[in-house]
Amino acid sequence: MHRIWPEVYATDEPWAFFIPANTPVQEEDGRQWSSPYPVVALFWPKAYYQVFILLKPQATEYYCNVIAPLCYLVDRQTVVFTDLDVDVMVTATGVEVLDEDEYEVRKGSYPPRWCAGVMDAKAELVALAKQQRGPFSPATANRWRAYVRSCSSQ
Repeated sequence: MHRIWPEVYATDEPWAFFIPANTPVQEEDGRQWSSPYPVVALFWPKAYYQVFILLKPQATEYYCNVIAPLCYLVDRQTVVFTDLDVDVMVTATGVEVLDEDEYEVRKGSYPPRWCAGVMDAKAELVALAKQQRGPFSPATANRWRAYVRSCSSQ
């Protein structure tokens, strides 16, 4: 496993998971880190991407992984996916595509359908982010901020 979040909670929305602030994240090399703010992880079973909504105190940012379609291990209640290197970061200052150089090095080891999925996913994420639609809409951020507040007040 590349990265493991041991404390993740299902939400009232399918394929949306809540990660509380300061949840330790375990890297495959043994390192650990955490985010000082809550995060919501959004998945779509057939999509070639996944979106983390970073609910920072003063701003909402997004970190998107371009991935191979995910698997859900019911018996372990675990979402498993293959990271296909390309990432998209969305901040108040704009949209940035990251790690395309890593993808270029590794793409020869991916099936052709994954490579096509990478290009389509990258284009879709950038377009949605620039248009503030889908997971990048202000309404989506507001919905998840309200959800986090309701979790904190319980």
